[in-house]
Amino acid sequence: MWLNKKAGYLQDWITQVWVKTTGKKFNPQDDDWLLGPIGDTRIIKDKFFKDLASSENLSISENEKGTGLMDSMHALLPDESDKKNVHPEIINFYECTSDYNFEIWSEWCSFYKPFGKLLAIIFSRRLQQLNLPLSAMDSSMGINSKIIKLRDKENVAKYTVWYRIMKSSGNVIYSGIYTTSKTRNEDCSHLKVVFPLPNGNASVIMKKEVLKDGSLLLSSEGKRFGDNGFYFVLTNHQGRYWAKFVKSMHEWIHVYVDEENVLRTNHTLHFYGRPFLKLHYKMSRKP
Repeated sequence: MWLNKKAGYLQDWITQVWVKTTGKKFNPQDDDWLLGPIGDTRIIKDKFFKDLASSENLSISENEKGTGLMDSMHALLPDESDKKNVHPEIINFYECTSDYNFEIWSEWCSFYKPFGKLLAIIFSRRLQQLNLPLSAMDSSMGINSKIIKLRDKENVAKYTVWYRIMKSSGNVIYSGIYTTSKTRNEDCSHLKVVFPLPNGNASVIMKKEVLKDGSLLLSSEGKRFGDNGFYFVLTNHQGRYWAKFVKSMHEWIHVYVDEENVLRTNHTLHFYGRPFLKLHYKMSRKP
């Protein structure tokens, strides 16, 4: 049910009231690590980054050869010993993501799958954001992946968007901005992914660990507000902000090169300590 342009749809407004009442107010100057692009109340899709580019006078470039989620992995791995220990193919993937094709498989926990379907019906398909594949068939035709850079007049990338669509349905899996950030409680570089939502966003802030085999483990398993983890952020567009730390939500992303020298990722999401969705990616360089 549509309410108005300010509040959006009823179901979105209810979610925003939940963030206000169960989260906490924050000062954007003191906690700027929580800030990120804000979504429109009608649809997210590719509209959010087009509006963002227009409002900040930025140019848009899509899938330029050799562009990646990170302009340099130094932003995430400032310690040179860490960067040396990561497999070179993983470094190349993050710095040249547009040069890769993707295959994806999904596996839902049977208990949580009905909730995934409900989320898709109420929010994801309408907003065209966070359309997680509900079955292996959803992603059987593959996905379209675009690395989109929003650049200033000096051609410096201010925002990097990873835009992924399921070929079978055209639904947007993720439309998110990738960057690095510290948190209030952790004075080190984390991977931060911001997914714009109506009047706010959802952010996942993940700590990194370089494993002995050269693989990279990203995890959001913080225990309290100010740690790495999953956050909902809301604004009234008049300088007031609220944030809800969802301590029941945790995820792990393991990027590795297998014994056949194939680049892969295992992505596991937990809710209240139970895995509800596992995603597996195979990444291969484009011809």
